[in-house]
Amino acid sequence: MKIKENHKLRKPSGAYAVGCSSFYYEYERDEQQDEKRLIPCLCFYPAAEARGGRLKKYISKEILPGTSGIETNSYMNVPVADGKHPLLLFSHGYCLSCEANTVQFEELASHGYIVLSIGHLGDGSYELPDGSISKFDVSGLPEAVVADATKGVEIFRTYAAWLGGEGKEASIEEHHDYYERIIDSQPNMIARNDLWVTDSLTALEHFLADAERENDAFYSHIDAERIGAVGMSFGGSAALNLAFVSERVKAIANLDGFCYSSMWHRPMNKPVLLLQNDSPLAGHYLRFPFQNAASEAYLATILNSTHSNFTDYSEIMAENLISKSEIGDEEVEIALLGTINPERMESVMNALLVDFFDKYLKGKAARVIDIEGSLEDVILQRK
Repeated sequence: MKIKENHKLRKPSGAYAVGCSSFYYEYERDEQQDEKRLIPCLCFYPAAEARGGRLKKYISKEILPGTSGIETNSYMNVPVADGKHPLLLFSHGYCLSCEANTVQFEELASHGYIVLSIGHLGDGSYELPDGSISKFDVSGLPEAVVADATKGVEIFRTYAAWLGGEGKEASIEEHHDYYERIIDSQPNMIARNDLWVTDSLTALEHFLADAERENDAFYSHIDAERIGAVGMSFGGSAALNLAFVSERVKAIANLDGFCYSSMWHRPMNKPVLLLQNDSPLAGHYLRFPFQNAASEAYLATILNSTHSNFTDYSEIMAENLISKSEIGDEEVEIALLGTINPERMESVMNALLVDFFDKYLKGKAARVIDIEGSLEDVILQRK
């Protein structure tokens, strides 16, 4: 993968400077074994000022080689801006990192949101409290999880083909039945996503409890009545699951993540924004959750995008990465990123996320999601 050299991440469009702090939390997964699980987190937030702060490095080069020349817009440990701010919980895509959607974090923080990016040890790569790096290693995953994921490659490829063909005219009952077959084939991935939900809820409770102390940097700055969840890919599934299990979470955004959940059949009863790619090989997976939603729901299909476009890869890659794969008896080339302009992709994601959370967490009138034809390159459905 070729990364841009000496690149500055796009400037956030909001009025606030952006601050960043790192946190680490622990909890016992199994009381009988007295085993503690570490949760690494990064917090991006609206800052009172950037003056005197140290510019955050993008990510450790041990986690993503070639990124030492990437510069962010976030300043470490600067004071939080006055007032109370809505809180967003974020989970990254599987095998990625807390920094994987920094462009979105900085944009949301500049518009007055506190974003807690939550890591899931063993399922991503992170810098640890002692400065060492925990790198994602597929050989360290439970065999059952690897088996589900391997089996899922062909299952999801077939599902994408169905969605692009017969599924276009299929009834909601037919979509339900197909989703059920996939869910039944992925029990270990569902259990893994449940662990991510536990990580997220634990991080939330620690973060809110710490902010109750007068000497904490976030004291009196978190609006605990306005909490949302957002995630990319497997993290998007965790965001949907958080909405099912937590009354605290009021609105949810999913960036192209299939819903790995034992509660997949339950209609979503909170406002939800679903963003999906339109690749014929791995797109349109969020059609059923949208059809099944019981509350206000938005399904945004971003044209000419792929799954990886929903990360910072759109911003930091110097050139597309092309690989070869066998589909049936044919060898085909598969691009990591779609043909959508990378800058356009970031602009679309940022606009949709800010507008959605502004409407449902801040009570503002929508400027994008409720306006017909507001975004080119997007097919936007509402219910």
